[in-house]
Amino acid sequence: MKKTISIIAMATLCLFFSAPSQAQSVTPAFKPVKIGGRIPDVTLTNIYNYETTKTNLSDFKAKMIILDFWATSCTSCLANFPKTEELQKQYGGEVQFIKVTRQPRTDVLPFLEKLHKTDPSAIPVVTDDSALHQLFPHINLPHFVWLDQTGKVVAITTTEQLIAENIDQFLSNDNIGNMHMKVDMNNYKSLTSSLKKQ
Repeated sequence: MKKTISIIAMATLCLFFSAPSQAQSVTPAFKPVKIGGRIPDVTLTNIYNYETTKTNLSDFKAKMIILDFWATSCTSCLANFPKTEELQKQYGGEVQFIKVTRQPRTDVLPFLEKLHKTDPSAIPVVTDDSALHQLFPHINLPHFVWLDQTGKVVAITTTEQLIAENIDQFLSNDNIGNMHMKVDMNNYKSLTSSLKKQ
């Protein structure tokens, strides 16, 4: 009986100690890219509202690509949808917006079908994403990443910077002007650190 209990205990300990080492061995496929860096030619495998469900980022031939990171639970993100749709129509092939979410297709597509029932969207949507989230980690939404035609990151912004004047500035001379870049603060960490100081 004691021998059986000790074998079970040893097996449990082995499982306990092997689990963290397996979790640590999983490394991200992509390293984060900052402003001024170039992203690899990422393959988008879950793309909808586009001519195909799989394509490379380089297949978009627009002079500028703006990645719009969002979630169905983000009311600010949803409030921006009409604005991005209007800008997409305004700039046509010169600018390509792409909506990006890590949420699964089974949740996102029915949600978007209801949302765009009377007014269809002109913007492709990437679901189940991990690659773009690894390249551009962030805490707060909305989160916009501006890329030039070569895949160079020219800006990372909030909604306030997403205006026609800033897009015109870039399209006219490849310069983003004096845009304020997004500072992605972790409000929870800021709050707990300030409480500790008191």
